[in-house]
Amino acid sequence: MLITPLDRTLPIYIELLGWNEWQDEFIRPHGYHCYHWLQTTGGEGKFECEGKTIILGPNMGILLPPNVPHRYSTTSYPWSTWYITFNGNIASILVSSLGLSTCTAISWDPLSRLSGMHRRSRNLARDNFKFNSMDGSAFVYRFLMELKRSGQVDNQRSFSHHTACVIPLFRYLEENYPDTSLGLDRLAEYAGISPQRLNYLFRMATGMSPYQYLIHLRIQKAKELLVNEKNLTVKAIALKVGFLDASHFVSTFRKNESITPLNYRELN
Repeated sequence: MLITPLDRTLPIYIELLGWNEWQDEFIRPHGYHCYHWLQTTGGEGKFECEGKTIILGPNMGILLPPNVPHRYSTTSYPWSTWYITFNGNIASILVSSLGLSTCTAISWDPLSRLSGMHRRSRNLARDNFKFNSMDGSAFVYRFLMELKRSGQVDNQRSFSHHTACVIPLFRYLEENYPDTSLGLDRLAEYAGISPQRLNYLFRMATGMSPYQYLIHLRIQKAKELLVNEKNLTVKAIALKVGFLDASHFVSTFRKNESITPLNYRELN
């Protein structure tokens, strides 16, 4: 893609986007100057970096940071690939914040949305005058989000799998959050799994324990009531969303929102 000085001011931008029906051997002793994604669309290839040899088969790819020495070659003819290189002010921040694995094989389910990204990019890029730098920036952002959602490393379950596992519990909490007796053991019993497994799934899907998620949900419901039910007192709202007393509610609200419930109501 033609990169202009204005393009380089974008938070993230595509440098190259392409397909190789017959992938040639590449040896880059000094790596590539941008982030580099390479995935197999047919056949099989061998990728070498950081002392590791990785076989990239169908529905597999690898993400390389800038300047990482590597080489790759065909092991099953023809090896067909799709690649995308990108950079920008937030490229490294985005990759890091999403926790995307680099220099290792990433795989995905053939039915996931990630499996069709390369085909959609081909359709977009057919008319390069319409597929401009901003479209490219949006595309690479969506691609990285899908990589986070559907990518699997070392046979571990994907983020989307963990989220799907806890969706029934999200619904259960939505219906029962005011219940002061709601706890980890009851949630685990409802889900039919151990408390330890439940805690693991919640942390993988939300970054929080089930209890922390419940508290956040109660605070969110309290914020809605503070804004929409002006006639309710803080004590009434505390009891309505599952807190045993107003003082605990106020201290928890301040800890989470850095403001008291009354001050929050006044601001809204």
